[in-house]
Amino acid sequence: MGKVGIFSPSLQINTATNMTDLNSVVNECYNYLELIGCLRLLSTLSDKYMLVKDILFYHVIKRVQAPFESFKQGLKTLGVLEKIQTYPEAFCNILCHKPETLSAKILRDLFTVHTLPDVQALGFWNSYLQTVEDGKSATTMEDILIFATGCSSIPPAGFKPTPSIECLHMDFPVGNKCNNSLTLPITSTYKEFQENMDFAIRNTLRLGKEESSHYNEH
Repeated sequence: MGKVGIFSPSLQINTATNMTDLNSVVNECYNYLELIGCLRLLSTLSDKYMLVKDILFYHVIKRVQAPFESFKQGLKTLGVLEKIQTYPEAFCNILCHKPETLSAKILRDLFTVHTLPDVQALGFWNSYLQTVEDGKSATTMEDILIFATGCSSIPPAGFKPTPSIECLHMDFPVGNKCNNSLTLPITSTYKEFQENMDFAIRNTLRLGKEESSHYNEH
C-alpha cells in the first residue's frame, strides 16, 4: 500500500463493524503491519482492539527506543545522565515543560487585533478577561483558549498562526481553531457581552465533550 499515516490504520481497524470489514482493512495494511511486526491472527471482532494496541505500542514505545538509548548515551558523555538520575527534582523544571498559568494579561497580550476593532467591544473583552480571572464568570481562562485555539495551554513553541481577535455585529462569539481566531460580538451593554460569551463558550465546549465521548464509545 502507499504511504500510511501513523493513526490511519488504527482508526480504520478500530471502526470496523464486522469481520469482513476488519479482514479487508488488515489485508489493505498487510505490508505495513508486517513491517512493524504487528501481524496477528484475528478470529473475533474484539481482536481488533489488541491489534490497535500493538500498533500504538510500536509507535509510542518500540519506535523511539533506539533514538532514546542514543540520547541517553550522549548524556552519559559528560556525566549529565547520572546527575539527572541522582537529582531528578532539580532537573524537572529545566527539562520538563510546565504550562504557564493563564491570566487576563497573558490572554490579552496573546491575541492580536488584525482589523480595526470596535472600541467598546474591545473594552468589553478586556473587562471580560478580568471578570474570568476574578472567578466571576461561568468560564475559565482555559475555556477561552480552547474555544479559540483548541489548546488548554500555550504550547512551548507558541501558536502558528498567532491568535487574533476581531469584532463583528453578531450575537455570539465564534472561535476558529484552524487559524486561532476569536470573533467578538458587538453588544450594547457589558452584561449582554458577558452572558453571550459565557453561553457560547460553555455550550461549545460541552458539545465538543459529548461528541468526543460518543466517538470513544463507538
